[in-house]
Amino acid sequence: MHRTRCAKAFVVFPMLLSASGVAQQPAAAPITKLSQFEINQFISSSGPTPRNVIDLDNNGQILLVCVAGTTRGQLQASGLAFAESQIHLLKTWRLLRENDGVLRTAFPILQGHDAQRLRSHSSGVAAVLGRDLEPDVAKLVSQLEAVGRRDNAYTILFSYALDDLAWRRFREGGRLRERVLTADAPFWAGEVWAIYPPRDLAMGTNSISEKGVSLKVSWTERAIPRMLPFVADLPTLVRLFEDYVNKGRVEDIRARTVFAPFHLFDAAGRLTVPVIDAAANDSLHQSSEVISAAIAEKLPTLLDLDGLTAEFKFRDGEQALVVFYHELMWDLMDYWESKGIIRRPAAFVNPASASAADIAALVFVVRAVR
Repeated sequence: MHRTRCAKAFVVFPMLLSASGVAQQPAAAPITKLSQFEINQFISSSGPTPRNVIDLDNNGQILLVCVAGTTRGQLQASGLAFAESQIHLLKTWRLLRENDGVLRTAFPILQGHDAQRLRSHSSGVAAVLGRDLEPDVAKLVSQLEAVGRRDNAYTILFSYALDDLAWRRFREGGRLRERVLTADAPFWAGEVWAIYPPRDLAMGTNSISEKGVSLKVSWTERAIPRMLPFVADLPTLVRLFEDYVNKGRVEDIRARTVFAPFHLFDAAGRLTVPVIDAAANDSLHQSSEVISAAIAEKLPTLLDLDGLTAEFKFRDGEQALVVFYHELMWDLMDYWESKGIIRRPAAFVNPASASAADIAALVFVVRAVR
């Protein structure tokens, strides 16, 4: 998932961490546009992303047609308009490759039976892993409940334990390489893939970071009208964040006025949303680490990466892990939600009826070890 990591930057990307609950679509419906797919990016980039290139002109349609391999003549015969400059751009961005005149999409595009099989694998692993981790997840929820922030459990569990920490564990264990830009990969590094049908909840988490402190705000496109100051008044959000980082509380008058309805801080300007210290003695961090460590340890025993790579024609085991774990995260969330251990924030369930105060359930802070 492509993430914002820069200080004083808060940009809504229409994918980031994708979705929970697979949308029901007619199995026989012909899929002719890549825009109908869920397009995921787990990348570092130097600016524009592969998704930006995919969305240009009819690049998505070209990529979808080239999944099985196609010549320029076949593209022309199909009536699909294209320019040689498009082909060159897609090859330069490593989204399309050419061998002996055959153009082939260079990233996984899963649909139909392939998508069903992958998600069936994922839901089966989630049932086993989710059951094993129920006590640990319940402990995290109870810790938040003790400080009156139970509703923050959903986003902290997903965005911190399952996402940030677990991916880090995979890297430290040598299962994932660092996403580093190189001369061979100057624009982006990581994985891009598409799957159909999309899941029914598109959720992302954006960050503002400075001096080892990150303010994390989760969102969905449907919830944005309820959280407009977070995306439309960046200068004021930055002032709120800088006050907290430098002074320990929000003092800026405009920041306090604009964000007061969201219940992020008390009358003295002290943050009331969860603050996780990435230190050994922080209980929320400890619980999140236990969950992420268990996933990193147990998943390899439940998953045949070589088999997945062969079955779905992934490039290698690393790509298989990224795509599979992305699905598994949401299947784990669905499992714990079905057991009543966690619940979706009100702003995600019914954004139209959610209050400004409900947005606090989407916000938390992580402080690096000092």
